[in-house]
Amino acid sequence: AELKHGRVAQLAVIGYIVPEITRANYDFIPGKLSTADIPNGVAALEAIPSLGWAQIVFFIGAVDYYGVLGDFEFGKKYVGGTEEDLKTKELQHGRLA
Repeated sequence: AELKHGRVAQLAVIGYIVPEITRANYDFIPGKLSTADIPNGVAALEAIPSLGWAQIVFFIGAVDYYGVLGDFEFGKKYVGGTEEDLKTKELQHGRLA
């Protein structure tokens, strides 16, 4: 459970930092709401419509149910080290996030 929560925390940190650096300008709801109108960070909580929250909750539930955040083989060859070292590094990064 700690590993799964660590991965989610790492994704959350990336999701908080990336919008501060770059903005994607498109219509979130065509003709009504643009991504330029949605503030960054915690202020965005009030700007997202209820249907958007429903999509977010559904996506998180699907990821959790189907185990998409499982054991990724991609990237392991670039990190190097033994299997125990990789597990320790991933746990440490999750705790840091």
